Amino acid sequence: MYFIISFILFFLSYFEFYLNKKYLFRILLTFVTGVLFFILLGFNSFSPDLDAYKIHYEDIDQEYIKLNIEPFIFYFMTLCKNIGLSFKGYQLVFSFLTFSLFIYSIFKYSPFPIFVFLNFFFIPFFPDITQVRFFLGFAFFMFSLQFFKSKKWLFYFLLLIAILCHLSLMIIVIFLIIRKFKFFKSQFKSNIIIISGTCLLLLVPKNILEPLLILLNPKYSTYFNPDAEGLGTFMGTLALFIPFFILNNIILWHYHNKYTEETVPTKYAKNVPLFIELVQFFNYIILFQYFIRDFSRITQNGLIIASIYFSIIICSLIHEKKILSAKLLAIIFLTSTIIIYYIQFLMVNKFQYFEVINKTYTSNYLFDSLAGLFNFENL
Repeated sequence: MYFIISFILFFLSYFEFYLNKKYLFRILLTFVTGVLFFILLGFNSFSPDLDAYKIHYEDIDQEYIKLNIEPFIFYFMTLCKNIGLSFKGYQLVFSFLTFSLFIYSIFKYSPFPIFVFLNFFFIPFFPDITQVRFFLGFAFFMFSLQFFKSKKWLFYFLLLIAILCHLSLMIIVIFLIIRKFKFFKSQFKSNIIIISGTCLLLLVPKNILEPLLILLNPKYSTYFNPDAEGLGTFMGTLALFIPFFILNNIILWHYHNKYTEETVPTKYAKNVPLFIELVQFFNYIILFQYFIRDFSRITQNGLIIASIYFSIIICSLIHEKKILSAKLLAIIFLTSTIIIYYIQFLMVNKFQYFEVINKTYTSNYLFDSLAGLFNFENL
């Protein structure tokens, strides 16, 4: 099933490439793709964290649940349970809300939304379908970006909701602060800070920020267990971060040296400067991952912004009649995504983790029901 879904997305992306100028066709393709992802999340019957979410939902009235999940998720669960929804019903409502925000955002920001979804399927969809609280928060954050310049109050309101979905998104507040400094605008200076800062962190005790971080989220106390975390763990985290760091730097170099708005439609070009600032900030995430590995989710989801940027460049090449270059760029970026997917999830454990990924994608109430309809032994 995993490979079937991959093929469907490849197929839809291929047609999008040739028929992207037909607006209604783009809407139809995006809708079909969105329904597919909605089904994968909304009818999911297995993921590494699903049993924990079931317990949270069933025991939502218990005080310990309120202390263990973020406020928006708590009240959203409470609302769904109070109106009589089962956990399966809650999953459907949760998936509808998440992908309504996410699909609209991708369609608005990218001239090739299916291309973005194709890359998203490889990474970071697996961690997002597993850690759905973060995924909803990131969907709110993505949706908020369209209001960053025009309606600041709405941007901050949606960002607050995102943080209340998953506290790790508080790191976006740091982005809003450091983006105002001159050094942040320089790719070279930022890389010097990131590389030297990473080296210096190895000399800093991890528990130096323990009181502050535990105050923000008591669950972070597990990261300061000397038996659970160590230099080896951080070096592993650093190794997994490097592919994102390289890709982000390629994007930054291209933007500063090759990018031009002349052949990019205004509705997409207006968001590019903000996306570039986010790409720059995602490189800084490694400095925070030393203390809290949860921030790796933001690094992984940063690949969505990268996909959007590349889709805009592909659109620009098509407008310049450089079709072959556009095709090659699409293939190169997709290949890089698959390589990162391989490094993140398959290389270290020699493909053993693929069984978990495949089971997560294919364990689905709807798929099981459809399979039952075509089981002739039951007739």
